[in-house]
Amino acid sequence: MTAYCVKKALKVGETCMKKMLTAIWVISVIVFFIDWGIVGLSLLKGNYEIQVGVYVGIVCWVIVIVGGPIYKLLNCRCPYCGKIILQEGKYCPHCGKEIEK
Repeated sequence: MTAYCVKKALKVGETCMKKMLTAIWVISVIVFFIDWGIVGLSLLKGNYEIQVGVYVGIVCWVIVIVGGPIYKLLNCRCPYCGKIILQEGKYCPHCGKEIEK
């Protein structure tokens, strides 16, 4: 019974992590576009003090680029045993069952 509870708690934690990564990724994309819109408007007005806006945009861009592969890695799981697998694999290295694509 306790092994089942631990396994269920880990699955709930993993689902929560996926939702959190998705939320962070979406917020970063939104902030990136808003920030670069503000930077563009500042440049049009002749205000060239945009360093903070550029730094915010770069940080958002890094989060978007790093967050995508991490999310994809968390979604690559064997449908039979639930362990992380490589996408190129035809068989699960943990349970040995064939994975249908």
